[in-house]
Amino acid sequence: MRTFLAYFQNLRFKQKLFISYMVVSIIPVVVLGMFSYHQASSFLLQQAKQNLDGSISQIAETINYRAKQHEAIINSITQNVVFKRIFISNDGDFPVLYRDYVDPFFSNILDFNHDILQISVFTENQSILRGEYILPLELTSDLKWANQQTHSKETQWNIKNGKLFATRPFVSEEGVQVGKTPAVLFLSIDADSLFQGLDDIKTNAYGILILDKEGKQILSKNMKMSAELPISSLPSSQLMERIGSFSMQATDYMYITADMAEPGWKLVYFTPKSGISVDARSIVSATALIVLVCLAGLLLIIWMFSNTFVKRIIKLNKKMMIVENGNLKIDVSSQSRDEIGQLTNRFGNMLVNINTLIEEVYQSKITQKEAELKALQTQINPHFLYNTLSIINWKALEIDAMEISQITNTVSRFYRTVLNKGRDFIPVRNELENAKDYMHIQSIMHNYRFDFICEVDEALLRYDMINLIFQPILENALEHGIDKLRKGSGRGCITLRGYRSGDDLAFCIADNGPGMSKELAEEVIQLSSIGYGLKNVHDRIQIRFGQSYGLRIESELGHGTSVFLNFPAYTAEGYSREDDSTR
Repeated sequence: MRTFLAYFQNLRFKQKLFISYMVVSIIPVVVLGMFSYHQASSFLLQQAKQNLDGSISQIAETINYRAKQHEAIINSITQNVVFKRIFISNDGDFPVLYRDYVDPFFSNILDFNHDILQISVFTENQSILRGEYILPLELTSDLKWANQQTHSKETQWNIKNGKLFATRPFVSEEGVQVGKTPAVLFLSIDADSLFQGLDDIKTNAYGILILDKEGKQILSKNMKMSAELPISSLPSSQLMERIGSFSMQATDYMYITADMAEPGWKLVYFTPKSGISVDARSIVSATALIVLVCLAGLLLIIWMFSNTFVKRIIKLNKKMMIVENGNLKIDVSSQSRDEIGQLTNRFGNMLVNINTLIEEVYQSKITQKEAELKALQTQINPHFLYNTLSIINWKALEIDAMEISQITNTVSRFYRTVLNKGRDFIPVRNELENAKDYMHIQSIMHNYRFDFICEVDEALLRYDMINLIFQPILENALEHGIDKLRKGSGRGCITLRGYRSGDDLAFCIADNGPGMSKELAEEVIQLSSIGYGLKNVHDRIQIRFGQSYGLRIESELGHGTSVFLNFPAYTAEGYSREDDSTR
């Protein structure tokens, strides 16, 4: 079984589908064919039984009719006045009566009734014995019926040595024998002629039983059956039903009974159940033809359905192979709304998403390289810059220009922080110092016309962040906010706040400048600018931490602008190890 299951699992889907359809379709068709054959066979068998029953009933009617004829012959003899004078009263001239009545009458009966083998009168009157028509009664002394005739005036039917015969005593009008010499009429009948209608019954083997009024078997006859079958020993109590069955010598037999009123007999026909012929060839042929036609139709339908299903799967599989070989630009779509169509469309959507993701990653890499290039372009030789600033500071101290010295030290400290020895990460503390130095320089350049407020939670100072994030935002706040304040509208103010937001660090840089429209606020992050613009900051954060981080601008005309940024709380060392492990 496991071998078959393994073999079945390794088959192609089309073969599995075809085999499944075949099994599911063939089983009901075959079962229906077998059921139809069984029903038709049962119907034919029932018809055969009914036909057989009708034939047996017809034969019983025929036997009953012939028995009536024999009874009429017996009555015509035993009730004849002349015969009573001869055999009861012993009256008249016997030779003349025999010549004129007995001999011609008996001869005519034998001539016109070929089934009567013998007709005789047994009498004790020795003086009237003639040939085979009148025989001495002493010849019947050893016969059972001879002793019963004096007690019955009805016809008695008996059988001996396979021959059937009827007897009746001659009686007076009062119903008793008269005279001193009893006489008995004897008719020997050809039993085969009674059952000649059985030859028309198409059974391979059968038997006949004749039961008298008391249920005793008076005739038993086997036709083409085993001669050793002890059917005569079968109790008549087992043959009481109209149509029934019995078992004998490990064989099942069916029997049919029919009553014959005139002789008071019961005809019992029996035959082996296996011998009841039912010509099922036409049923088998018709059933086989119907099953084959149904199977042919099913095969055609199964072939069409399996091709319809599998064709689209094969097509989808070929497109998957093309994608597997590296071509992600193919069009995969289906107009079908079934599961295969949905699978095809979802695979096509997946390809679209993959191509979009690849494009985004590719574009982000380009953006990152451009940002790095721009960062490099803004860098200058640090030693030359530091040496130059150091000379300026020394010259300022020589002439006692303390403000120039302070500005020089601030610029030097600012660039040291910005360059950060080429590292991309910087402690939040240092980035804040860099922002303060930058704003101090800008305050001097703006003649101290604005205020800068820095409010950052001390807990944030132990974390790291991307280098040079605040400076571009502060620069925009100055350029597009503070510098555009109208004279007399009040003193400018820029506020930098930092706080913890769940697992993230959140910062807000707000100014009290003229603000901007919502449309412009949405476009600022998407537009490129010279140097480090807001888009560059936004891209650097998302490239490093993902799409859920970056910048968000809130602004309203006349009410200033607030730039929000967030990124995960991390340390550069731990983040680098985590980042390396995911690569």
